[in-house]
This record gives sequence, C-alpha cells and structure tokens, in this order.
Amino acid sequence: MAHRIRLTEEQLVFLRDRDRLPASLTVNGKLYTLDKLSGSGFKGVVWKVRDEYGRSRALKLCVYDDYTDRSYLEEVSRAARLERYPGFAYLVDAAVVEIPDAEGLQQRFVAFVEEWIDGRTLCEFLDKEERCLSTAFFLAYVRSVAGALSALRIEGLAHDDFHPANVMLARPAPGALSQEWSVKIIDTGSLKPIISATTKDKDDHRHFVDHLVLIWNAIFRRRHRSVRDRRFLEETKGLLQSMLDDDPSIALRDAGQIAKQFTLAHSRSLAPTNSEVVAPSSPFEFISAEHIADDRLLVEIFARSCPFLDKVDGPDPCLVTGPRGCGKSTIFRWLSLKAHLHRRDVDPDQFRIAGFYLSCSSDLQNKLGWIRSDGLAKRFRREIVHYFNLLLAREILYTLSLIAGRSDRVTRWGFGEGEERIVWTFVLESLGHDSRLGVQGMSRLDQVVDLVEDQLFRTHLQMARRENISPCTGEGFLGDLTQLLASQIRYFATKRITFLVDDFSAHRIPLAVQKILNQIIWERRPSHIFKLSSEKHGAELTDSLGATVDISREMVEIDCGREYVALDDSGHVGRARDFAIELLDNRLRAAGYSGDCSTLIGPSRWSAGSLGRALASSRSGRVSDQYHGIECIANVCSGDVSTLLLVFRRIFELGEVTKKTTTLVPKHTQHQAIVKVSRELFDSIRHHVPHGPQMYSVVNAFGTLVRNVLSKGRWHKKGSTSTPAQCPRIELDQQVGTADAWLTPEQNELARELVRRAIFIEMEPGLSRHGNVTTLRWHMRRVYLPAFGAALAKNDAVKESMHWLQFFLTNPKEACESVWRKRALRTGAGAQGSLFQVHYEREVAEPQ
Repeated sequence: MAHRIRLTEEQLVFLRDRDRLPASLTVNGKLYTLDKLSGSGFKGVVWKVRDEYGRSRALKLCVYDDYTDRSYLEEVSRAARLERYPGFAYLVDAAVVEIPDAEGLQQRFVAFVEEWIDGRTLCEFLDKEERCLSTAFFLAYVRSVAGALSALRIEGLAHDDFHPANVMLARPAPGALSQEWSVKIIDTGSLKPIISATTKDKDDHRHFVDHLVLIWNAIFRRRHRSVRDRRFLEETKGLLQSMLDDDPSIALRDAGQIAKQFTLAHSRSLAPTNSEVVAPSSPFEFISAEHIADDRLLVEIFARSCPFLDKVDGPDPCLVTGPRGCGKSTIFRWLSLKAHLHRRDVDPDQFRIAGFYLSCSSDLQNKLGWIRSDGLAKRFRREIVHYFNLLLAREILYTLSLIAGRSDRVTRWGFGEGEERIVWTFVLESLGHDSRLGVQGMSRLDQVVDLVEDQLFRTHLQMARRENISPCTGEGFLGDLTQLLASQIRYFATKRITFLVDDFSAHRIPLAVQKILNQIIWERRPSHIFKLSSEKHGAELTDSLGATVDISREMVEIDCGREYVALDDSGHVGRARDFAIELLDNRLRAAGYSGDCSTLIGPSRWSAGSLGRALASSRSGRVSDQYHGIECIANVCSGDVSTLLLVFRRIFELGEVTKKTTTLVPKHTQHQAIVKVSRELFDSIRHHVPHGPQMYSVVNAFGTLVRNVLSKGRWHKKGSTSTPAQCPRIELDQQVGTADAWLTPEQNELARELVRRAIFIEMEPGLSRHGNVTTLRWHMRRVYLPAFGAALAKNDAVKESMHWLQFFLTNPKEACESVWRKRALRTGAGAQGSLFQVHYEREVAEPQ
C-alpha cells in the first residue's frame, strides 16, 4: 500500500486560519457555515459547522493528493456499513471542494461531513471529569469499545487510526431520560479492510489496550480509591498483560471474551467470593469473624446450632451483648443477605429478615473515634449522621448489585430494571446530584455505589480537616430509603429490613457519637429495624435529645454469656454440646481433616458419674483426666466461642493431631489442655486495663472458695443419691434500689468492669426466698473454674446481702473467708484452717 500523504505546513496553517477561509463551504450542493476550529492532525483539519437547518456537523478537510490512487468514495461506502451500530459517529456526506487561497488560486481538498459529537475526547474526559472515573466507568468503556470492535470485525473492517483522540465521550442531550455519557468512535474516514490494515505499528486492538491503560492509570492516581477500586485494578493487571501476549493462541483478543473477563473481574472486586474458597490450613486459623474475608468460608463454617440464634434472627430490635470472641460478629455477618448471595441455590425465603451488615471496628472507629466530647459531636452532628447513612446505603447498594447479577433477580427477588431505576433516582436526588454520572453501559447501581464511595471519602476528608460539609443527608434518610425498598421490591415487602451494626461499643464508638446515631438507630419505622452488638454496658442507650431506649418495649437484650449459662438452668445443656460439635466439625471439614469431633474428642465419661463427683473424690498421685470430652468442653464455654476454639486448638497441639489423625486424644491430654487454657486466661486478667490486679484478686478469691466448697463442703442429698456442692454463682438480695445505689463510685466501677469483661456473667434477676425482693445473680465465667479444679455445673450459690458485695469488692479474700467459715462451721470441714490454706495445701499435694 502506498505511503499516505500528509498536509504540508502551509496547508495546515491555511486550513486553521479562520480569516483565510470562506464563511461557508458547499459539499454536494449543501451549504455548511463554519463555526469554530475543532482540531487538526497530520492528514486533516476539523471544523465545527452548521448546516442550512442549524444542525451541528463536523467538517474534516483532508489532503486531496492522498486520494490520487484511490477514491474517497470507498471510505464513504465502508462508513455506511457502520450506520446501524450506535458506537460510531455516522458519515453524512463527502465531496471534493475547492477553496481559494490568498492569491485567488483554488486549493483542492476532500471534505468529509460527519455527525457532530458534543463531548470530550477520551484524554480530555480523563482529565476533566474526575468524578466519573471509577471501576464501573472502566467496565462500561470496555463493553462499549469491545462492542464497536466486534462490529468492525463483523463488517470485515479496521478503524486503522484508533488513537484516544478518535474516541469521544458524548454528553447526553438536555432533557433526555438517560442522562449518561456515551462512547462514540469518530473519524471513520480511515476505515480499511482488515486484510489491508497492517502497515501501522499499532492495530485497533493495541490502541484499545492503550486506552485501557490510560483509564487504569487515571483511576490509580486518584487519592481516594476505595477497596473495591484497588481490588479491581489488581484483578485487571493480568488481563491487560494477557491482551498484549505475543502468542495469538493464548492472547485475550476476542472482543466478547474481553468484555466477559473484565465483567468477571468487576464482580470479584465488588464481592470477592466468586473465586474458589481458599481452604484454611488449620481449623483454628480464623478465631475472629473479622479475619474471614470470604463470605463463602464464613457461611461454610458457621454453626447454625448456636443456642441463641433464633432470638437474634427474629424481626424485633435487639442488643446482643457479650465479651469479645463470643460470636456476635460471626452471627451478624451470617445474618447479612450479602453473605449468601454467592450461592446459586440460595432460597430467599430461608431468612426471617433482610440483613445489612456494618462493622463499627472496620468502618467507623478510625473515622469517628476522635469525636469524644459532646461539643465536637454537636459541631459535626450533620456529618456524623451523613457518614453513617452513606455506609448503610453502600451496603444496601452492594447487596442489590449482587441480586441484579442473578438470573432470578425478577422471578425470585422482584428486582427488575424498573426497580433499579427507582433506587438509582432516589439515591441521586438524596445526595443532590444530577444523573449525568457515567457512561452508557454502566450499571445504575455501579454508578450510585461510586457516588456513595466518593461522598464517603470526601466527608471523611473534610471532617479530618475539621471542616463542615454541605449538603448532608438527614436522620430520615435511611427510613425513606427502606420505605422505598419495601414498597417497590417484592422481597423487601415480605422481609423486615434489618441493619446489623456490629461492635457498637464505647471502645469503638465514643459515647458522644453514639448519642447522635441513636436518633437514627432507635427511630420507629415500620420498614426497618436495627440490631446492635456490643460489650456488656458498652452501648449508650440515650440519644442527643435526652430520650432513653426502653429496654422492655423498644428492644430486647440478648446476653451471650447469660444465654449459655441459662442452658444449665433450663436443662438444655445438650444444645451447648451440639453447637460445640458442629462448630468443630465444620472447621475440620473446611480444613480438610479426616477426623471429626466424635473420633478425636469423644464424649465425657466419668466413673464417678459426673465431673463434680470426679473432682471431689480425686486423690493425690492419680493422673488427672477429669476435664475431658465434648460435654465438658462445651460447658467450659460461657458464651466465649473464641475460648472454645482455643481449648480445641490446645488439645490438638498437645495431642499432636494432624489432618490424617482419626483416633481419640487421651483424656489426660485433654485435661492438661483445658487446665492450661484456663490458667492462661485467669492469669491474663491481671493485665486488663483498668482494674486488672483488683479483678485478678476477686477471681482468685472466689475461685478458691468454689473449689473448697466442692472438695470440703457438705454434699447435697436428693433421695438416695448425693452430689458435691458446686456454687460458682453469687446471689444477693436487693432490699432497696439497684446494686449501683449500694456501692461507692470506686466499687461500682470495679463491678461494672467485672461484668463488662464477662469475668462474671450477670444473670436475669431472680426472686429472693427471703421476701418479695429481687436478687442480683452473678455467675463466674466457667473457663476460669478449671484453673482452680472446680466443677462447671451449679447446684448451690453464695447467698449473701448487698453489704457483703461491698466487702467482696473491697477485700475479696476476707469476704470469701467469711463465707467459708460459716459453711465450715456448719459442716465441721476445715473449720480450723483458712480457706486459702486449705487450697494451698491441696495445690502442693496435687499439682495440676
């Protein structure tokens, strides 16, 4: 093919000079009035012109000599074949025109009249429209251009000049229903048959890769890339390299496959659960739910036999309390709708609620943790509310995006394109944005997710600078959004929309911020509810207006520790055992272990009949093996699932269990592991802040008392059988007022910390036998009992007055001595010795 002829410098200057050109040019008898210079290149100059009806057109004047060996009509004919494809600017007309120069000589050019595209070139768009740059824009661009390249291939053509300046992002027409940019490929005057387009360094495909690299770099340079953006960029690096592979047999060049692979990469970045689940190498790798990045793995190892799951997953607001590691986060994440949408066979009707999960530790602590005073909270009230709203709106939009990607989105979920548009419009209007956000082909949900991500970043940035922002969403935003979902989407009309706010505790979210958010959380709306989790006494129940949540009417408190201990009281200990078995078996299966709970741990069996009898009747010199078996291990747990897993892990370590092991770990090894964990956790109390040493002394004194009541106290007789006394509980009659009223501020703070740390589990108030008064009931966390050689069950209690509680918190050793002396005098056991001397002598005689 002949070398193409370019414009000379003189021709270029001439065609760019408005004063040297006539006011209008005639092309095939049609008059075009010159408006303004649009651009120029080696082969031509482009002017924006108006036809006789005032319609804007692009007039390109090219070198006439470049067409001496071919006819410009060939290009017109090729361009005509693309008119049915919307991705190309259509060619209106073409002809040879003559333009007089300054000397009156006629200069000949070939004029191409093309559709005028009002917009920006790709490079201009990347530079000027930063708000539109996102992974969703990247994907929409891939789909649009891949579709155009596919059209060219179908027609047997190549653009042959596919540099970024020949791709336009067209603005939507004013008043158009779809206010989205669209991709248009211009300058179709260079079209060639595919077999002839081989003379240039880069073909259309290679230019396409250049375009994608430009967009990739533009997104990468953004300071506020979201986690999703970062995942997408990482995913697509390999795809871009594959598109450039020299080996045509493995290179990613097919337009359809390119669009498909980038779509999959975008799906993985949105919810990274589409790849194969990465199996844990150990059953105990993920003690905390926060460490499990893959929702599929979390769903796979979740134990549905959790004894209080049916209380948490109901349609009522609730506050789930308990120590860290008790399983609150795992339950909340499992209850989120998004966690299950990776399954093709997921049944929407299996859930009682439609859950949306928010982690305060991941999403709020580092963003709002600095707002610790009421003054600061008042100053940034609007921003706090706005940020919280955006986080939950993002979770809703993420979930809807996953539903939209399902083949049953309409039939099973009732979420079609019409409902998607309604949600899209609501979010845009609520955030004060017009709908000119993205490119045609972008999912509307992706558009608003990008907008919400951008708003989150900007809100946090402004707050970090101690600056207020405007506009902001208000306290009613979430209620309005959920009402919209419930009225427009069939699934949400039948399920209670539930926001699962995890770890809403004072050590994560300052109390001043909690008061602001409580106006949203405890707002009464029929369309949604909130469920919170926190440490005991960690959630503020008063809002910024002074209103207090009614614990009996407006929410239900579910104390994890209390729920586990109450299984003993109600005779449902089997539920705790079943949960422990399922928890371990699920993790063993996920990690590829051959054994299971029955073959590795086995049941608890004592020749004496029970753990209490075995411990009370044990003698020195014998191998200790009382703490063993799944029933015993399950009872060690007082709502602390992480401790249960720690016990299993220690047993596996000491028992040298491998993936191939299928034999029982010996009883004495299990006993050794359980006692070891108990002592480790007991010793760690002294390091708690605040009041670690005082709490350690309290546990040491009470644990010693419990052990000696078991081994030296009076046995309980029931018919012909007798059972040793087991009293890990304190029961105190409250004659007047609450426990707080009886304690000094220092004592009250220590008592509160003992309960908050779940060192003692605060049970439901009981009715005293001494009169019509309530009884404060504290149950010692059972994991500490093996450190003292105490039993795990309860058939007795330390029953004293509130005055004794003051004594116990101030001087725990002497307070427990007083209880022991009264019991010893009644039974004659150990009356001459100190409680602690009895315990010390036993420890020397029988090392644990």
